[in-house]
Amino acid sequence: MKANAERMKKRIDTIASFTSEEGRITRLTFSQAWVDAIRYLKGEMEAMGMTVRMDSFGNVIGNFNPGHSTEKPIGIGSHIDSVVNAGAYDGVAGIVVGLELVNMMYDAGVIPKVPIEVLATADEEGAICQRGYFGGRYMTGNMTVDEYLSFRNIDGKNITDLQEECGLFKDVEFGCDNGWAKGYYSRFYEVHVEQGGVLEAAGKDIGIVKGVVGIGRLFIDFFGESDHAGPTVMSMRKDAMVAAADFIMKAWEVGQANSGKAVTTVGRIQNSPNIHNVISGKTSIVLDFRSEEDALADEIKETMKQYAYSMKEKYGVGVEITQEIYTPVKLFAEPLVQELRDLHMENSMELYSWAGHDAKAYSEIVDTCMVFMPSIGGKSHCPEEYTDIKSFEQVCNQIIKLFV
Repeated sequence: MKANAERMKKRIDTIASFTSEEGRITRLTFSQAWVDAIRYLKGEMEAMGMTVRMDSFGNVIGNFNPGHSTEKPIGIGSHIDSVVNAGAYDGVAGIVVGLELVNMMYDAGVIPKVPIEVLATADEEGAICQRGYFGGRYMTGNMTVDEYLSFRNIDGKNITDLQEECGLFKDVEFGCDNGWAKGYYSRFYEVHVEQGGVLEAAGKDIGIVKGVVGIGRLFIDFFGESDHAGPTVMSMRKDAMVAAADFIMKAWEVGQANSGKAVTTVGRIQNSPNIHNVISGKTSIVLDFRSEEDALADEIKETMKQYAYSMKEKYGVGVEITQEIYTPVKLFAEPLVQELRDLHMENSMELYSWAGHDAKAYSEIVDTCMVFMPSIGGKSHCPEEYTDIKSFEQVCNQIIKLFV
């Protein structure tokens, strides 16, 4: 059995064509573009004799079981939704690899000993409800139905509002199967583009992912006093933006000091009144920090909290840390990681994932692991995102051994 590169490329390009914005890829969960992509996937799955279902959140599952096995299925897949102005490969790569593995067996008349299920999860990006891997959390029962329904998108709509608008959930009650994947799968694999430049820099073709780093966030408000940007002398100012800028530079320095072991980012700023000739009265930021070591992540968190509070005396501003979030380092199942090692995949290496993935949610209920393919230039979440189709071929031709 050999993977078909042309077939995979066609699927990638077709899914990329389902977008809400002309000239760029935007496919948010419950949008018409997402609905069109779901319908396309359903057709591709059914053409190989797969039975297709969708849970009450919007995760799509294709079951390949020509031998009518009663064993627990092996799951493989990733997410079908995208960020705004996305690339073509994030998430889609894992679905396309899963489809290709089934296609390889279907074309060769191979009957797997256990059912194979290909998943396309919903809202992994958190673009709807501002929190990552919602589809994976739903499958694993990581959140209650009330918690899901408490979230609102930027227009104030909740999940049931959005589902009603998209038209795919007419006879489905949201939440009726929350946590359905508990005890269902025997194991789960997620193939994904790396979204960084480690594999390419090392000259490696395949990444065996040991686990996902710890990921934390601090939500911080700095309170100053709005005043005129002209007559207010410098010594009398209480500028919230200046305090935030100082904090951001400190975060950069801490990240640089721990390079290779941790990263720090402030990627979101909200400023009020946000007028060019008015001193900032309130500036809100979010610090994202990540590390392979929980202890180091905690050290960074405490360092940055103390630095934030030191802005009170330095600039005369108020400081409030409104929320702290941390999900610890998650190691993937060692038996599955060892199976990947035992494939002796040519030109591979082991590494951590520095981004969150559905696999992290699955790993709470079933043995899970991930495989990375190189991201050219380390680019992701942007139109320049690219992974060579030869990487898809290589991965499929190697990991098919785990499924037959």
